[in-house]
Amino acid sequence: MKQYKQFLGQKTQAYDLLKFLKEHGIDVSIPINIEQIIEYLNIPYKVNPDFRSIKITGSISLKDNEPFIWVNPMKNTNKERKRFTLAHELGHFMLHMAPLEDFSRFNPINDLNISFNRDDNWDYVEMEANNFAAQLLMPSEYIKKETKNIIRDNQNITKEELVEKLSNIFQVSKIAMEYRLAKLGVKL
Repeated sequence: MKQYKQFLGQKTQAYDLLKFLKEHGIDVSIPINIEQIIEYLNIPYKVNPDFRSIKITGSISLKDNEPFIWVNPMKNTNKERKRFTLAHELGHFMLHMAPLEDFSRFNPINDLNISFNRDDNWDYVEMEANNFAAQLLMPSEYIKKETKNIIRDNQNITKEELVEKLSNIFQVSKIAMEYRLAKLGVKL
């Protein structure tokens, strides 16, 4: 059975997915291995150029009546961006595709510009997928733990240094980490 089928008919948040993965023996230590998660769920994905879709950052669609994630390497040129786009597209699956249960009602989602800044992207579906990706790649419990460790070892750390250290640990961009910290109410 395809593992993703366990999530059909329900909306699954990132924290619930992480809990499920832990309970099933999947390593969810940081940095979160998003590719391993997608492979465990048996959702096929490709990271390859498609010149017909040059402006698209990533997408989730149906291929042979199965969910299929595509990431455009020309729009995701660094590792951090690719990881966020994969997590974002998985968010579309967990939040927007799986709840339908019947994929025949699903319309493919082509993301032209995945933005970390909500001011740039007021589309509710896209904001949900962004939040899912941020919560999956930067779980709050791990952020708190790593922040305490960093500050304990260097009490005079600047905001910029803290963000840089955390973004390196979680393998996300500095912008994504700043946004996540702000969403968690961390005053820097």
